[in-house]
Amino acid sequence: MRRPALSLSARLTALLLGLLLLALVLIGVTLGLGVQAFAGAQAERGAYAQLALIVQSAESSAGTTNEQDTGSGQDYEYQVFQSLVKAAQDARSWGFLKTASSTYLSDSLSRPLPPGTLLNAARQTGRATWQGLRLLSDGRGNVLGLALNTADSAALTSRVVQTYAVIALAALLLTGALTAWLLRLGLRPLRVMAAQAARLGVGDLSERMPLAPPEDELHRLALALNRMLSRLQDAFARLSAEEARTRAFAADASHELRTPLAAIAGSLEVLERVPDGSHADDAGVQAAEARSRLIANLRRESRRAGRLVDDLLTLTRLDAGEGLRPLRLPLTPLLSGVLEATQGLTPQLSFLLDSPAPLSVYADPERLEGALLNLLRNAAAHTPAGGTVTLRAVAQGQSVRLSVLNPATLDPAFLPRLFDRFARGPDAAPGGSGLGLAIVRAVAQAHGGDAFAAQYTGELEVGLTLPRTDSG
Repeated sequence: MRRPALSLSARLTALLLGLLLLALVLIGVTLGLGVQAFAGAQAERGAYAQLALIVQSAESSAGTTNEQDTGSGQDYEYQVFQSLVKAAQDARSWGFLKTASSTYLSDSLSRPLPPGTLLNAARQTGRATWQGLRLLSDGRGNVLGLALNTADSAALTSRVVQTYAVIALAALLLTGALTAWLLRLGLRPLRVMAAQAARLGVGDLSERMPLAPPEDELHRLALALNRMLSRLQDAFARLSAEEARTRAFAADASHELRTPLAAIAGSLEVLERVPDGSHADDAGVQAAEARSRLIANLRRESRRAGRLVDDLLTLTRLDAGEGLRPLRLPLTPLLSGVLEATQGLTPQLSFLLDSPAPLSVYADPERLEGALLNLLRNAAAHTPAGGTVTLRAVAQGQSVRLSVLNPATLDPAFLPRLFDRFARGPDAAPGGSGLGLAIVRAVAQAHGGDAFAAQYTGELEVGLTLPRTDSG
């Protein structure tokens, strides 16, 4: 079974207490070693001082005895030994006196004694150490030895370490409690953020994190989260709008395709019931005429459905950023060719090219030509016979403004919807799909530009802008 994970405050508290415990252990070890070394040094200095005091006291006593002519060398050794025994008993230790002829121990136990070479070295240097013994020469050829009392040093070290351990444990517990309280207090804004984030949903991203002073890391985190929520809210809003447009587009496309498909299906049903017209009588002639009309209707509706499908496919590819093969294009030959093609289709109108200066753009020639043809065909359909349609190309900063002007007046309420898909004005000619100007805008945006429309007095201008490549 998986154990529940510790909270952030618990992990931080455990980390801090672990580091503090490590530091306290290192301090305790250092303190114990220091106390032990200090106690040993003090015991050693005390042993040498005691031995020196014994020698000094014995010499003083021996000097007084000599002046009174009542003593001898044996009295000196006896005084030294008696003082040594008393000093060893006071220190709860043991000692010895090594003379030229004898060795005297302060107690009756069997004790290890230093070798003769070390005793000779002590006589020469005055001092020596051997195991736990401190040796001192009295200058008369005798060597006194006093063992250090290590039990007292160990007891002192133990008491100091125990006292330190109690204080360290109390400090550790107090620090842990204080750290847990401070972390809980400091992490409260994070808990508030987590609660608010849990309440957020795709349907409602309007809630924001509180921005309380001071401007610390939590303040900056809340600010960053609020910016992220704003971007998410905008993205979801755009996604919802795009989804609504997609549903509307699918509904409109289905509606537009249903009309030619219904006409094709109806014509086929009627065609199945019409005689083949193989007889030469009046009935045969009428049947042949009916079949001809039905076949012409089938061709017309099939072409209409095909154009609609082509337009939908073009819009889909442009929206996906596909199908562009941009080149550096001089505009004058392209505009002249488009005008010539449109003039051949609508000889009842006059077409003019207004391009005061040679211009170049970086664009896909096929897509740009199709967009311009859509603009010209749309203007020609709303221009009375004998009217003039102008194709204009002018530089505007770092862009080129390509537009078509014709004598027409558009309803101001319909002008903002002019480039919407399947948007058709009240006086639109039958048979159109309402996608021509939507394709114009998609082409412009795919090239980094946009579409525009402006109504003047008695004249309508519709066009697109493209980035220019020539200087000036």
